[in-house]
Amino acid sequence: MKTYKFKFSVPVILLAVAALLLAVGAAAFAVYRICRFGFATPMLAIQHVLLLLFAALALAVILALLIRSVYKITDTHVVLWFGFIKTSYKIENIESVHLFTKTNKLVLYFKDDRYTVIVVKPEWNNEFVKEILARGKDIRYDVSTSEKDEIL
Repeated sequence: MKTYKFKFSVPVILLAVAALLLAVGAAAFAVYRICRFGFATPMLAIQHVLLLLFAALALAVILALLIRSVYKITDTHVVLWFGFIKTSYKIENIESVHLFTKTNKLVLYFKDDRYTVIVVKPEWNNEFVKEILARGKDIRYDVSTSEKDEIL
């Protein structure tokens, strides 16, 4: 089983860091309010608890996305772990793999007219494609080098 880490763009990473800081700030604010005001009224208690829950949920989701966003190629499947979400694609259902060189994105086309875009480090593209082609003998591989070919 081979694992390839999902490649996030710089703006996405910056947004994730900002969201993490916001979640930590929200949790700290909730703790401050609990220490300062306590649970004086039921409405205040609900606000404190909800703010802590949302901050914890945001931290868990964002950290999961940053830590566990990978593609795994097994003998029979291409598996995408995107945080807590797992999607599995059977290699036998892949019709072709297409590399768009301008954007450095791989697209897997399936027999049922679906597709998915794979975004890994550009230097891993060839190795990723070789892994898939080694497991699926009937899979076609194409490369686009011009701008007019790069329409999904």
